[in-house]
Amino acid sequence: MNPYWQRWFNQRWFNQRFNQFWFNQFWFNQLCIGSSLGLLLVWGLALPTQAQVSLAARQGYALLERGWVNDAIAAFQQALQSNPQSLDAKLGLAIAYQRAGQDANAWQAYQQVLIQDPNHRQALSAIGQMGSYRAEWQPRGIQSLTTLLNLDPDDQASRTQRALLYGYQSQFAEAIADYDILLSNSPTPEVLLGAAQIYAYSGDYSGSLSLFDRYLAMGKPLANSAATAYALALEQTGNPAQAIQILEPRLQSLSLSDSSVIQVRASLASAYAANQQIDQALAILEPLRDRPEALLPLARTLSAIGRQAQNADLYESAVAFYRQVLQQTPRPSAGLLIEIADVFSDAPESQAEALPLYQQAAVQRPQDQSIQVKRLILEQQLGEISPAALQPQLQQVLSQLPTQVSERRSLALALLRIDPPNPEFLPCFSLPCKTG
Repeated sequence: MNPYWQRWFNQRWFNQRFNQFWFNQFWFNQLCIGSSLGLLLVWGLALPTQAQVSLAARQGYALLERGWVNDAIAAFQQALQSNPQSLDAKLGLAIAYQRAGQDANAWQAYQQVLIQDPNHRQALSAIGQMGSYRAEWQPRGIQSLTTLLNLDPDDQASRTQRALLYGYQSQFAEAIADYDILLSNSPTPEVLLGAAQIYAYSGDYSGSLSLFDRYLAMGKPLANSAATAYALALEQTGNPAQAIQILEPRLQSLSLSDSSVIQVRASLASAYAANQQIDQALAILEPLRDRPEALLPLARTLSAIGRQAQNADLYESAVAFYRQVLQQTPRPSAGLLIEIADVFSDAPESQAEALPLYQQAAVQRPQDQSIQVKRLILEQQLGEISPAALQPQLQQVLSQLPTQVSERRSLALALLRIDPPNPEFLPCFSLPCKTG
């Protein structure tokens, strides 16, 4: 093996334990979307009482109650032509669009309601719910739900939905903060399950297992997407064989056309690799190579197996798949940018490509100290700043440390990239974290 690669594998063996949380992030999003769609009949679609509705909009609501959605849309549009400032008609049009499945139109119509009444609870709830539909809507959904929670901190439905949207954005500290509040107050099975998955993806695997145990003790089933998160937590706490036992029968029961087959197959491959069954892991992944929708989970799994097997060729294959993901993602989220930059920065051939990705992510998350640390370390590795200049810049970034455990964990992982390790930052690997 090339001496550089041998040295890289020897120094970065610990990464395989911590970087796995990215593995199921996409599939967690699929579960969250399904859960959010289940709220459709609860959030954002209740009709005002007749006493609250203007005469011009009343016909539209009557049509909605009969289920004549397209006629209702026309009625609300006509009402707005007569009175463009009718809040009743704006809300009715948004509800009608949403019931008709015209999500983009509904999204814009709800925005119009909020322009006129920024604290309109029904519109805020609907925007929060619809944030699950598209990645680019997630930040606005979080903002709307935050407004609702400022108005009513005890609104558990809004807090649950916001936690899910934070999970979409890989803002694990914020998601966990919401879940901690929800978990302290007789949590529902759905809250337990969502929190268990977020804990797994944030790297708190033991905490995740504890939550999964509580959920399973209620006799509730695990959907495939949740089962893969459970398998991840088992795998990362030293039980890959148990993860395999959970996933193998699920894969056998799925057809190639099943929507969850990619997720289960990729998770099982990761568990095989962790169990030192590299050949089985690669064989399980093989059917995914010709599926365009499998690019991201394939890249994630191959990078994990490349680390596990200390195989530079597999890792380079993962880098190539990640490049395709970037090409096909016009507006990547900060979480995806960080994920890809982390992989690129660990391969000598792609290190330079990682730096602009960290810079883009930092623009989206200017308060994320771990991104700043990774960027500075990579700049030093690429020769853009000297080792002497790295030290004071890191000290400046670390002058005020985060209080959330998940944020501290991310920061500690970022500092592991310093080569050779700097003893000054060793206290940052424990809580409380202090720098000299």
